[in-house]
Amino acid sequence: MYGDFILLEDDRSAPVKAQKLALGETAGRSEAWLRDTLFDHPEILPISDIDPAFNALTPLCTELRTEAGPLDIAFINPVGRLVLVECKLWRNPEARRKVVAQVLDYARAIQSWSYADLQRQVSAARNGKGQGNLPFELVKKNHPEILEHRFIDQAQLAMRSGRFLLIIAGDGIREDVDAMAQLINRNAASGFSFGLVEVALYDLNDRGLLVQPRVIAKTKTIERTVIVVRDPKTNELQSQGEDNQILTKIEEESSKASNDQLGENPKQIAYRKWWKPVLEMRFDDPEQEPPQLFYPNNVRIALPWPNMWILMFWMASGRTGVCTASRKGVDQPVLKALDSQRDEILAELPEYAELVKFDSYDEYTYKTERRKDEFNSEEENKAWLMDCANKYVNAFRPRVLRLMESQNKD
Repeated sequence: MYGDFILLEDDRSAPVKAQKLALGETAGRSEAWLRDTLFDHPEILPISDIDPAFNALTPLCTELRTEAGPLDIAFINPVGRLVLVECKLWRNPEARRKVVAQVLDYARAIQSWSYADLQRQVSAARNGKGQGNLPFELVKKNHPEILEHRFIDQAQLAMRSGRFLLIIAGDGIREDVDAMAQLINRNAASGFSFGLVEVALYDLNDRGLLVQPRVIAKTKTIERTVIVVRDPKTNELQSQGEDNQILTKIEEESSKASNDQLGENPKQIAYRKWWKPVLEMRFDDPEQEPPQLFYPNNVRIALPWPNMWILMFWMASGRTGVCTASRKGVDQPVLKALDSQRDEILAELPEYAELVKFDSYDEYTYKTERRKDEFNSEEENKAWLMDCANKYVNAFRPRVLRLMESQNKD
């Protein structure tokens, strides 16, 4: 429940109470009005509260044609990630579930596109206004430092891996979230993020219109099991568990407003608090997306290669450090392709870095590890982890990008 907005003027005149407006019922504020308003003012959408990896939106077009039908709004960010928005004035539970299925269909359709498909459809949606590489040109107006070939590769990779942010924006929803969760969970393997956003309107009379976005629900990723870490000397498991399973869950923000994003229990809240400065760290590489927290023992920094990351860990066994990692060994072709640069990479990585090969199978990782008791404080440990992670990003991210570029040329 939200209280009323009260406007207090500096001249201490009588306060003005903002009147709550209903979308679709006053002054022609229909779904089309909401679509055009969000397209013209993408800052209204609370992207940081849903998934910060999609920040810094550039509007691409409205009514983007797909095989599943026309999508209301398409945005893109400087690293080529699409935000797909469908505007809806809720009428009944059936309509709510239907629009969730609809936006999922849009995502599946776009996942099969090439970058050329995106370029062509954006140009068509804008009625041919603009020539050449239109998505890139639109983003470059706001971010002149981006490189065209890199932007295209990143956008292509994001589409193929289904890395979208899907948003349904409307006049609010407070019931039937469980039914939506079932739809979302059935599609969890697609790798998207999802958010329900209420756009609340308040009339300030002759002073204009107040717009307040509220995240009603969103997906979050919960790590069910732990990362399996082996001792390179004994090949024994340091922490055991099944292969990592990721559950995408829809979380009702309205009922958990006082909790942390992790929010299940006090241990997890304390855990996020411990990692907070690491999650907010800045990299030398301005295009590197922020670290993501995975309970109970690590933080991941995504690399451009799908399902490959830099892992930061802080283990109950007393070990702490940074290493390269991935899901189901997909990083191994990358590391082997970079094998000729091994000495250069190790020279760029922090002190204590080594190339570790697992004895029982032909896989290896770059790792920098220390014991937690070597540090005078936990803050010193965190500072060391951040410095290591930054050096790993500097060493691996540009090499992975070049490797992807060379493969695309082939």
